[in-house]
Amino acid sequence: MERRLAGLPSVNKRKVSDMTFTPRVHNYFLLKEEVAPLHLYDKEISGYISQLLCLINDRFMKTLLTLISVLGITRMVTAQEPSEQLQRMNTIKFEISRVIYPNSYIFSYERVTTPYQTFCITGGYEEFPHIYDVSSTINVKRDINSSGFKAGAEYRFYLKNENKYLATRGVYIGPYISYHDFYNNREIEVDVDGIKETALLKTDFSIFNVGFQLGYQFVISNRLTLDFVLVGPAISNYRANMKMEGDFTFDKEDVENEILLKMLDRFPMLDELLTNIEVTSQGRIDIWSYGWRYQFLIGYHFGKKKKH
Repeated sequence: MERRLAGLPSVNKRKVSDMTFTPRVHNYFLLKEEVAPLHLYDKEISGYISQLLCLINDRFMKTLLTLISVLGITRMVTAQEPSEQLQRMNTIKFEISRVIYPNSYIFSYERVTTPYQTFCITGGYEEFPHIYDVSSTINVKRDINSSGFKAGAEYRFYLKNENKYLATRGVYIGPYISYHDFYNNREIEVDVDGIKETALLKTDFSIFNVGFQLGYQFVISNRLTLDFVLVGPAISNYRANMKMEGDFTFDKEDVENEILLKMLDRFPMLDELLTNIEVTSQGRIDIWSYGWRYQFLIGYHFGKKKKH
């Protein structure tokens, strides 16, 4: 069989054994018994093919290098993204704690210390909520006056691996301390065998907490903040000083204990733990137990943006 290459003149037939091929040209021809001799054009064809391969390799390498460069730059930009974010340094917040303390005005200030850490201070006015019917025989007629305050501090660690943004946005953990102090003068009424007796009860009730919290803070439009403390267990100290004044015949200590237990009803789970406590003859208690913190704050994010 005779074969011709397109565009090439015919040449004399030779056996395959007499022909010389380079590896590249050899792969491009289907050889049976006899083929056209290519040794006259082997160098020229090899040159064309080499140039073609070089061109392909050159473009492939350029494309590969470009891809590697783009991926490398993208990775660098991604790695540098957190440090290049703009971050406001201050947040002032108002605590919504009316579930436990209806008459309260608590403010908090949060300041960024590092890109993923902040320090908070809290303070404000609060009153212990009104106590109504204590028992079937004891009733609080009115609160003559009430006052109190809250103070606290906390340090927050915003979890870098969990948050896309810098502080103060995202999941945070950290220790906290808080102190509550309440002063109340109450007029109470006690039923003694059908006879109504009244007295003035003065109380100073305080709570000191040392705990650890987990929370999440949203930042909306880089201004509005919604801060949720989700879990906040603590070791807490509860103190009360109670003083009864007036002309009465009922057992003072029994009445004070009943009123104290009613006050503790305002704190979930605590009343069950402290059911066996008793006020001393001097009208005092001083105990350590566990505490629990959960709160919601709404705030305003402000300050000149700082690049990190």
